[in-house]
Amino acid sequence: MTTTPQPSSLPGPRPAASELAAVAQALAGEQAAVYAYGVVGAKAGPTYRRAATEGLLAHGVMSDLLAAQLSTAGESPAAAQPAYALPFVVRTVDEARRLAVHVEQSLAATYADLVAAAAPPRRRDAVTWLARSAAQAHRWGGAAQAFPGLPER
Repeated sequence: MTTTPQPSSLPGPRPAASELAAVAQALAGEQAAVYAYGVVGAKAGPTYRRAATEGLLAHGVMSDLLAAQLSTAGESPAAAQPAYALPFVVRTVDEARRLAVHVEQSLAATYADLVAAAAPPRRRDAVTWLARSAAQAHRWGGAAQAFPGLPER
């Protein structure tokens, strides 16, 4: 079961430009994740279809949440693209699972950047999102990482 993230009303001071840029990057990552999870759901087979659907819905909620945060800060969130390039061709269940791992690990890196850019009152949300992406990558079969989102940095 996926939990719905609770929106932050952007406590604290107005976000700096670097934080807003990191939120915009996270939004772009979540929008791409929605697209990718559509592919995962189509190729993952009946065993993983429910997990793929939950992932698609969770990333849609996160996309809406991040867009709302940008709007609250007076920014115009970018619209999702109609399609995204996938990092590899997905034809099999194993490739679908590998795509889900790739998406979640990429999001973990994006959220690590947001953790670094966020002001202390908002950092907790970014840490939660980073941890959730890392956990999801592991659930899809990815290797556990000592510092999720920070490989080779």
